[in-house]
Amino acid sequence: MVARFCIVRLLYSASLMKKLLQILPIALLLAGCGKQQPKNEAIKDQQVQVEQAGEIDPSAGEGAKQGGTYSAWGGPFPKSLNMWLDYNSFSLQVTGLMFQPLIDLHSTEDRPIGLLADSWEISPDKMTFTFKISPDAKWSDGQPVTAEDVQFYYDVIMDPKNQTSLFRVDMGRFDRPKVIDEKTVSITAHEVHWKNFWTAGGFYAFPKHAWKDANFNELNFTTQYPVVNGPYALEEVKIDRSVKLVRRGDWWGRVRKYNLNKFNFDHIVFKSMEDQAKALENLKKEEFDSYAIYSSKIWVKDTLDPSFEQVQKNWIARQAVYNDLPRGFQGFAMNMRRPIFQDVRVRQALACLLNRELMNEKLMFNQYFLLNSYFPDIYPNYTNPDIPITKYDPDKARALLKEAGWQPGADGVLTKDGQPFSIKFLYEAEGDMRHLNIYLEDLKSVGIQASVDQVSESTLSERVDHYNFDILWRSWQAVRLDDPETMWSSKQADEVAGQNICGLKDPEVDALIDQQKTEFDAGKRKDILKKIDARLMALCPYVLMWEANDVRLLYWNRFGTPKYVLSKYGDESDALEYWWFDPDKSKALDDARQKGAALPALPAEVHYQE
Repeated sequence: MVARFCIVRLLYSASLMKKLLQILPIALLLAGCGKQQPKNEAIKDQQVQVEQAGEIDPSAGEGAKQGGTYSAWGGPFPKSLNMWLDYNSFSLQVTGLMFQPLIDLHSTEDRPIGLLADSWEISPDKMTFTFKISPDAKWSDGQPVTAEDVQFYYDVIMDPKNQTSLFRVDMGRFDRPKVIDEKTVSITAHEVHWKNFWTAGGFYAFPKHAWKDANFNELNFTTQYPVVNGPYALEEVKIDRSVKLVRRGDWWGRVRKYNLNKFNFDHIVFKSMEDQAKALENLKKEEFDSYAIYSSKIWVKDTLDPSFEQVQKNWIARQAVYNDLPRGFQGFAMNMRRPIFQDVRVRQALACLLNRELMNEKLMFNQYFLLNSYFPDIYPNYTNPDIPITKYDPDKARALLKEAGWQPGADGVLTKDGQPFSIKFLYEAEGDMRHLNIYLEDLKSVGIQASVDQVSESTLSERVDHYNFDILWRSWQAVRLDDPETMWSSKQADEVAGQNICGLKDPEVDALIDQQKTEFDAGKRKDILKKIDARLMALCPYVLMWEANDVRLLYWNRFGTPKYVLSKYGDESDALEYWWFDPDKSKALDDARQKGAALPALPAEVHYQE
């Protein structure tokens, strides 16, 4: 599974609308998505003795069945399927199904659960963490997962030649892991940090016997499929088109009681498609099994259109799921490395020129809450009670720009020191331009020359990695154990492919980040986060936008799900771990479609309850 305590905020590009999933080849599409597929020998489970002492994952549904194919829609194909080289939500999902860390966060409680590790010990000074790797843990080629593999993981990530700088932020606090014996590894920190145990437990194992002579920067998992230790392996990759995973019948993890009723699909297939409207049409044809909606127009208008027979007759379930999924933020990131954005009054003026109220009403049917925080999930109702919501106010924007020395010329264009106020938005070629077009007009109304540079996803990613942009739309998903360092520390501002994409360097923020590192009380850390949030709101590195408080799903009514569809902290990617193909529901769906009859309606809203 993907480690749910991931220590960095997850980056999504705007047009991916939070989740980057991928493709299914045409031959399989013709066979039918979600249909029961015959098992082959590669999938058939080997007989294992499930541990008796373990605990069951409370998020898993009872009576889950194994088999079938699950296909999902996503956005542009990533530049790499290796999440350590290209940290995006799609590569994270693919890699997370093939590799596992030592431990994970329990699915409903803030405590650890073993994955590769059977047990662990923490030294009295909370600086050394010793993990016992399960004696059953094996690689897909039959070799044991060893302590040397964990040590090798550290060596690879910390090698400055490798494009893994994002992960070195936290791993840099640790000495090289010590191999105690074949299945025991000791990891010692040389800096005090509340997150040290979770970071050490988040270490993965890399197959040293298979990768010791490889160039890690070339391990993209697109032409050479990796040796893995997780529940799935790559079966087929068609670059820019599709990825297909196969469930491993020989996966050692089936001995874990915690994995009962999980990882049920024989195949998981991801289809790449950038156009959301086209993707919706493909869902109607059952070329996808599910479709997570992050467009309010599609949710409010298109899915309820009387001509959408599949929803009208409940063949496709339409559900909004409300749970405790951590909420992040999105907005226009201003590159403060550019002189034009180094004056906070300019940044504040740009925030006053984004007409969020109009966009929410006219384009998004008031489906979103307006952001006044970079950490909305730490406040009740996701709103900081101490910070006013920034309103659309062109007059205030003009006053701020005037204070900053920008004066309108005869042609109305703002100038300073003989230079016009000119900015360019870096934007995906297939991105939704409706919001940006409104913003461009409001910027131009006060004398700002604003234009758009639309590029491919790969070009955009490359330019953002090297901070070659003025301003762009970015969305960040929060995680359960939040740490502000990777995004807001001055030390990260100049790291290639880092997450401090605005280039923020602020001594006050740095001091607060350092303060929270040594605070082991979660409540006190939350208070420090609030102080960081207040400072960020004053500095205005982003023009903040909006967020939703639900997960909106369409899915063909062939699947069994947990009681509340998703887990306590889960999003649509939970389907990969917790859903299953239900032959009875599938037959009922097929019968209803043949007769043109409706199925019983599922709840339109699902609210997670303990």
